[in-house]
Amino acid sequence: MRISIAAAAALWIIGCAGSRLAVASDDRLYPGAEWEWKKPAQVAMDAAKLEAFRDYVGGRGCVVRHGYMVFAWGDQSERADVASAGKPVIAHFLFKAIEEGRLKGVDDLVSEFEPRLNDVNAALGYKDRKIRWRHIANQTSCYGVAEQPGEAFDYNDYNLSLFFDTLFWKVYGAGHGRVDEELLHPKLTDLLQCQDSPTFMAFGTGERPGRFGVSVRDFARFGLLYLRAGNWKGKQLISAQHARLAVTDPLPNSIPRTRGRDAEMILGQRTGGGGKDQSDYLGSYSWLWWTNGVDREGNRHWPDALPDTYGAFGHWGRRALVVIPSLDLVVSWNDARVEGRQMENEALRRLREAVVDADPMQGQIMVDPHHPQWLKRKGIGPFFMCGPGDPEGFLYRGQLNPDGTRDGDQMALIDKLSSTGANCIYLMAVRSHGGDGDATQNPFVDHDPAKGINHKVLDQWETWFSKMDENGVVIYFFFYDDSARTWDTGDTVEQAEADFIRALVDAFEHHRNLIWCIAEEYHEAYTSERIRRIAGVIRAVDDHHHVIAVHNGNGVDFSAFADDPSIDQFAVQYNVDSAGELHRGMVTAWEKAAGRYNLNMSEAGEFGTGAEARRKMWACAMGGAYVMVLGMDIASTPFSDLEDCGRLVRFMESTDFNTMAPHDDLRYASTQYVLASPGEGYIAYTHDSNADVGLRGMRAGTYAFRWLDCVTGESVVQPAVAVSEGDQKWPRPRGLGSEVAVYIRRTSPPQALN
Repeated sequence: MRISIAAAAALWIIGCAGSRLAVASDDRLYPGAEWEWKKPAQVAMDAAKLEAFRDYVGGRGCVVRHGYMVFAWGDQSERADVASAGKPVIAHFLFKAIEEGRLKGVDDLVSEFEPRLNDVNAALGYKDRKIRWRHIANQTSCYGVAEQPGEAFDYNDYNLSLFFDTLFWKVYGAGHGRVDEELLHPKLTDLLQCQDSPTFMAFGTGERPGRFGVSVRDFARFGLLYLRAGNWKGKQLISAQHARLAVTDPLPNSIPRTRGRDAEMILGQRTGGGGKDQSDYLGSYSWLWWTNGVDREGNRHWPDALPDTYGAFGHWGRRALVVIPSLDLVVSWNDARVEGRQMENEALRRLREAVVDADPMQGQIMVDPHHPQWLKRKGIGPFFMCGPGDPEGFLYRGQLNPDGTRDGDQMALIDKLSSTGANCIYLMAVRSHGGDGDATQNPFVDHDPAKGINHKVLDQWETWFSKMDENGVVIYFFFYDDSARTWDTGDTVEQAEADFIRALVDAFEHHRNLIWCIAEEYHEAYTSERIRRIAGVIRAVDDHHHVIAVHNGNGVDFSAFADDPSIDQFAVQYNVDSAGELHRGMVTAWEKAAGRYNLNMSEAGEFGTGAEARRKMWACAMGGAYVMVLGMDIASTPFSDLEDCGRLVRFMESTDFNTMAPHDDLRYASTQYVLASPGEGYIAYTHDSNADVGLRGMRAGTYAFRWLDCVTGESVVQPAVAVSEGDQKWPRPRGLGSEVAVYIRRTSPPQALN
């Protein structure tokens, strides 16, 4: 049931493409003793294009989508060396050692376990004493070359052999002859139910120990583990934090490639097969995984692959494991014809083309792939949302008709809202079964879930949603009200509920202005595991990759869903009294998000009206959140309050706020809140006084200014303002009131704001 503060929320859409399969429980998202198969068409993939991909790659391999094997070629059971593609498995065991307490962290010294490092390179200041696990697992140890640890990147197989031997012999206490039996199998591959007995001794204990031998189908299981953020059938085999860190923490481009000048190594140091300085990292190396990063010249590693792609590659691409989270896809190959980054890119381009449901529609609200902490409209630009967080009973306003439809004022509310620029409505499908509505507030035939969906009700909703969509109003669509629980099935999503979700998604996924939200105050009726599984169903059946949100109880902690690949947005409830407290809460939530999801301040009690509400809206926006206003029910809301929402939306969408983050450390003079991409662009806001607006640490140059009077909507553009280095302040333009925002953009070469 609703607690003391009524819920308010938002409405919008982004997405991820998925197949049209009803997922009855999370167990179906993982293989068992054998892989479960689906035809390519069942997971929205094109069989002919998969065949073209296979013909280009060659060798043997397999493609997994939504946890199902969908395409394979060659001998799936053949276990073989994967060369450098096996390195991430070693990194996996480094993180496991930390989680088991064998190491305190990645900054422990390697010499604590390999003391011989203390005695080499006296002429270089005994530099190897300073090698940390972080260095050795990112190929920056500079072991065997002259640079100090951390100073340069050296793709170095002596380093990897030192890593393997020290980690498994010294930290875990398992020699080459026992590492499979004591570590690899019981701690990883047996838990993944691998079919072909992977081994760290691909060539036996006497030849290049540490080389990983695995079949393509078993290697795909390891990729699926990381796609699922370290979770396997409800058990964390590695923490979500470590699983995410491994594949999202590339070395900064400021680290140079080694000069390759040899240095001393410990006596008898072996190599896993190669030498030193084999390649550069190109802004794309993260804990022995390759990511799709950007190099020193601004070029993406695989320009035709999705930005979130990551993988493990051996022998210049002939052996590989690739994960594409935004497509819920894993591919593994071996003995392929692929050689070099250009061929890798072409293979990944062909694979991406084989997914037929991957792209959102033109103009659709979606997660910005380059800035996932914000949203955008596909093909148009950044998207900002601010508007009513009520009426949550929008779908059930008016008298109930015999056929289940309603005789209400929904169209009138949409018309009123559309004229103001406010752009969302918070609404719910199921408000019965423990929710805040009566027993009729659901879309079932005769209000009985056992009788299935009443399509006349969905048809009526479609008329309202079409009107909203045409006017750019976000359909912020909750499946369940707080405490509403139609199916009491514990952690599982059984077939009846999966069919219900699929029916709603199929009915409304064609709208561009749509965001799914699973449940309001989800913890009142569901476990976090149940919510994750519902999100997986939505992701699987939504053809247009809409945004999926979860509404939490009061607070800014979203750790239960932070790394779930199916959940994009935190619908925040934060019940505090003042604008300043709201702002600080959103900044804290932003910092906790760390770019993994975006924020919607969907419910804050006692939001107020007029100047109080407007200042709270700006406080939330400047803290990095979208805004929905609790109590703003449209019908009784003054036009001026809705227009305040519209002014905020129009101003933000005229900027490049989606490249910015909260930076209150830069505020100066009367400025209260700052969003910034320091040195390039800024948004500053104040309502406190008529004093100057200022920013700290400005970079000298010419800037374009666009000022907004937040009360009247009056705007002033100053296309070329000379700014000196350091802390600077500027007077408000004449005619603007005390509550202003200003967008400041460096123009080099000079470029005026339109």
